[in-house]
Amino acid sequence: MIEVAEKYGPLVRIGPNDLLCTDPDTLRRISAVRSLYTKGEFYETGRIIPGHNNVVSERDETKHKALRAKMAGAASSHMLDNGTSGFEDSVDRQLLELVALIDRKYLSEDGIFRPFDLCAKAHFFSLDVISDSSFSTAFGFLVEDRDLHRFIEINDSAVPIMNFLQAMPWLSSIVHSWPLRLALPNDGDRVGLGRLMGTTCYFTHSMSCLILIDFSVAGSITTAAAIRHTFLALMSNPMAYARLQKEIDDGINGGSISSPIIADAEAQALPYLQAVIREGLRMWPPTTGLGSKQVPKAGDVICGYTVPEGTRIANNFSGIMRVKSIWGDDSHVFRPERWLEAETEGGDRTVLLNSVLDLDFGSGKYQCLGKRIALTELNKLFVEVSLYYSRPLVSKFMRLCGLTLPPSYFGDTTLLSSTPKVQ
Repeated sequence: MIEVAEKYGPLVRIGPNDLLCTDPDTLRRISAVRSLYTKGEFYETGRIIPGHNNVVSERDETKHKALRAKMAGAASSHMLDNGTSGFEDSVDRQLLELVALIDRKYLSEDGIFRPFDLCAKAHFFSLDVISDSSFSTAFGFLVEDRDLHRFIEINDSAVPIMNFLQAMPWLSSIVHSWPLRLALPNDGDRVGLGRLMGTTCYFTHSMSCLILIDFSVAGSITTAAAIRHTFLALMSNPMAYARLQKEIDDGINGGSISSPIIADAEAQALPYLQAVIREGLRMWPPTTGLGSKQVPKAGDVICGYTVPEGTRIANNFSGIMRVKSIWGDDSHVFRPERWLEAETEGGDRTVLLNSVLDLDFGSGKYQCLGKRIALTELNKLFVEVSLYYSRPLVSKFMRLCGLTLPPSYFGDTTLLSSTPKVQ
């Protein structure tokens, strides 16, 4: 998708009725609150429970708005900023569990190497945070240090299938029809998403159950992906990693970082940390699905082209995050310094970069409700794990590609040093 945008420009026909858009202004206009655009068939592949639409799969605009309203309170920026949601406490508890797990089982010593599967542990962490904040009790992935009920194994095996269905969404209705829907997860299953559904619904009534499953599945997968990719970039870039560690060390020595876990507000005040997180999200958007919207009646004019009613306009998030006219000639390079340079340039440069990066989380009436939640997790985790451990890279990412599935989607294995960076 990156190469398509570079070769053919901001609007490319990728199907009989499908256009791929790499223009940030157009995508923001399409998703604006008062936009007449509606969701396309692509979103039907996001239906997790047969017969029940969620905030992702619901295409009816009125129903979608109502679902967002029910979910918005728990994830609102106001509640997170004022600490009234208890979410930050949940992140702190699970970070302490993660650090304890590393100390207990994964510290390498002279001649003794204990590989640490960052892929799995990132997903364990994100799942336990979501469950802790929802039920005040974590699922226990970190404590058990294993894939409980094979949830992650089954989920990862389903990702290529979902990717295939998203490319041909008309197949989704067939999958959800009888008898094929009998093979889909249900709350009576002993493993996988079905077991998670049963556990979730045990704690709450049916509507809250559906909402929490949305948070658990969508939120944990995307946050874990952001953790994996950004850590890979840091481990592959010793200069960036050393600069981040120095900023953290200076913050501790200067008393601007709390113990035992950094506060979210403190993390937001660390310039290089924020640059690292933003650059990781830019290089590898957590979700790269087409997210097609349908052109409303009377058609539209996009990038100078007249587009008829009913045409599907797909997002090219991967392409947008590599556009050289926005990010510079080194747009394919992980370089957090570009964000600091934008600050020193002044003017609207920082505003421009942030506004484009925000498209990673959608915009307008389709903006991700978990944006602030995810950023809070990233703010804290990169400080606490980078603070104590050196991590040489010992294996490459698994490459699993598809039409919209980015290379290196899955995780990595690392070695952790037993020598803390800061005592």
